[in-house]
Amino acid sequence: MPSAAMNTSKRRYLWYGSVGLIFGVFDWFYLNWLADVSWGSMGESILVIPVILLLNYGIWLAPIIPATIFDARRARQALSPMLAGALTWSCAMLSYYTFYAILLSTGRLEHLEHLSLFGERGGSFWLEYWAMFNRIILSQFLEWIGIAVIGGGMVGALAYWFVRQRSGSYAGKIGAW
Repeated sequence: MPSAAMNTSKRRYLWYGSVGLIFGVFDWFYLNWLADVSWGSMGESILVIPVILLLNYGIWLAPIIPATIFDARRARQALSPMLAGALTWSCAMLSYYTFYAILLSTGRLEHLEHLSLFGERGGSFWLEYWAMFNRIILSQFLEWIGIAVIGGGMVGALAYWFVRQRSGSYAGKIGAW
């Protein structure tokens, strides 16, 4: 019987990772769309910046809230939804920056077309390529992956707490962490 529960748990984590991987690429296209949105008369408003920030960062709650709540409803301990949140966001970061690296390497980023691995390469190509790769992909990924792990864990802990509060079964379970 424990192996059936283990397989269910593994499938859930595989699902969370897959959702994160798909979301990371989706977010790339979403951010490009968001950059091209015409704000019309709202573009002059002081509210446009908070709205853009909310749309830019708020979208990252879309994959993690359902994943952590789903897991929190089935979890015996807070660690499970914390891992679900960290995994979902980490996989999203991984796919986002992998897609970013592919775009850089194929010359599909505006103003960086000359860095295509499949085009002509001058004498300083590799120095410039690695400098850009390190600056816009590797350093940003390393910065955001920490936020994904810590933030995803925190969202998972909050989901666990809210689910337990709502069901009334949280009392006395602080030690379940």
